[in-house]
Amino acid sequence: MNTTATTSNMESSYTVIASGENERKPFDGISIVLLGRGGRPFKKDQIQKLSSLELNEIISVESNGADVEHLSRSFPELKCIIIPSEKTTGEKINIAVREASGTHVLVMWDDMDLQIIGRPGRLFSQAAGKKNLCSIPVLMNAQKESIPIRLAPVFSGKKLEVVPLGSVKNETPTLYPFDYCGIYNRKKFLLTDGFDIEIESPYWQKMDFGFRAFLWGEAIQCYTGIKIAYQNEIPNDDATISNSYKRFFLKNLALVFKGDSCHLSVLSIIRFHLMSGMSLFNSISDYRKTRAWVKENRFRFRMDPYSLTELWELQ
Repeated sequence: MNTTATTSNMESSYTVIASGENERKPFDGISIVLLGRGGRPFKKDQIQKLSSLELNEIISVESNGADVEHLSRSFPELKCIIIPSEKTTGEKINIAVREASGTHVLVMWDDMDLQIIGRPGRLFSQAAGKKNLCSIPVLMNAQKESIPIRLAPVFSGKKLEVVPLGSVKNETPTLYPFDYCGIYNRKKFLLTDGFDIEIESPYWQKMDFGFRAFLWGEAIQCYTGIKIAYQNEIPNDDATISNSYKRFFLKNLALVFKGDSCHLSVLSIIRFHLMSGMSLFNSISDYRKTRAWVKENRFRFRMDPYSLTELWELQ
């Protein structure tokens, strides 16, 4: 049994517990990351079921160290990462993906049931062959009815709406990973900086990830080869306008693409100040911080946010 405490400059301290050699060799294939929501009985049953699929690596994200050493001894392919519970889901995924040994990482929750029909090795091999940043499996409710995972951005003037589309076909674009569930290309995920840990709202954190992916020329697509069913109620997204939205707005909707780079519109500070209700001093302060981030990454952008809708219109 190995226990390793690791600290990131950007993220929180966390502890890794794994049996055998803690430094596992990289491999071509899928690591599964299991997030906690259903409680200990759900997670233990899930790990046991996933272990029967003869996976190279299962990563369980934990909020405390209870029973993790026992679990690790029981399942040699299991790695447990203990992360403080107050951290955002996106931050937990960032850490888990960085710790994963596979070229691709399937993120799911412990109250989800992975539906495997046929040979799992073949299905996972096909999924790991995808070149896009993130592939979203078909998601179903407890009655095995498909739920909308294909999400499209729609602009009415400057107002943004996200519209669910009924038809789900393989490799069609979707704006963000519903409930964070998806098969992430590890290398591309890390190169695009993962989820923004300063955005606390799950909805706006996922929206920021999705917009940045497409604006930087990456793709998030539906993948019909794998199906996952919820065992509990499906969580609702809270799209309330909050501080999280303000950061999302400045990083994504306030951008102007010109030539081969992006910059923050000067007029956006006025729009942001009027929209946010914050003092002008705070608005300018946030604007300056985001402008520095945009300047640093200006040549990574491939389009402005209002061009995104064309990707769905072509389908």
